[in-house]
Amino acid sequence: MPSYKITAVLEPAGNNSIAFKEPVIIGDIKLITDDPTRNPKPKIYAEFELKSEDGLPQIENYAYSEIEKRVLPIIIFLSKFPYRIKDIKLERLLEIYEKGNTTEIHLFDTIRITDEVYITKTLGNAQAEISFLLERLNKIDSGSKSVLIRAIKYWNRAMSDPDPIDRFINLYIALEILAGELVKEEYENNKWVSALYDKFGINGVYSGYKIHHIRASLLHYRNKHLSKDEAEKIVREHVDEFSQEVFKLIKIYLDQKVKETGVA
Repeated sequence: MPSYKITAVLEPAGNNSIAFKEPVIIGDIKLITDDPTRNPKPKIYAEFELKSEDGLPQIENYAYSEIEKRVLPIIIFLSKFPYRIKDIKLERLLEIYEKGNTTEIHLFDTIRITDEVYITKTLGNAQAEISFLLERLNKIDSGSKSVLIRAIKYWNRAMSDPDPIDRFINLYIALEILAGELVKEEYENNKWVSALYDKFGINGVYSGYKIHHIRASLLHYRNKHLSKDEAEKIVREHVDEFSQEVFKLIKIYLDQKVKETGVA
């Protein structure tokens, strides 16, 4: 069966990035980074091997999915910085065949697939931090983990977008995903913004308006609470603050789900 070495390049979406002093391991995936003294915006390289008889498009999709589900959430959670999968390289490993007294070595080309589709935070003991986070993630059930990864995905998508309006909308989706789990009853009764503040201290009011009213004005133009122009002005002034609140709730969600397992 053909074997491939897969290298995914994760690129910081903003001016901030993370670096490791030593390679770190997430399961069967090895992570290394550029030297931040040589590259002020170091990339992360995620490497793993795969045996597959599938075609290249299927292998590409599998590699992208593995990095998106298993690596991106960890990197984003630890660094609090947005990242994107910039490039995926598939290197088919050489094959050696023994035929009598003859040894055949088959070499293959490297295939690069590009998906186009300066402050560096260096972790002194990245492996320990990542292992601790993986241990916590492995304690929660698959449904809760799926919710967490989806929320992180939308937070990352938001923080990778230069437009404050689009950033706000993606942050809102991430927050709503978590609210539907953390304050289910209040969410069903459309009282979840107040409930998030009362239970977890998450602010959902900016310039006197609740976030769902701001979102409604942005998307539907007409709203009895405020105009679209007013909503856009509020978003531009407070979207960075809102992003911090959403990230805070992501951490709260993980803490809550680990606590529910009853496993220390």
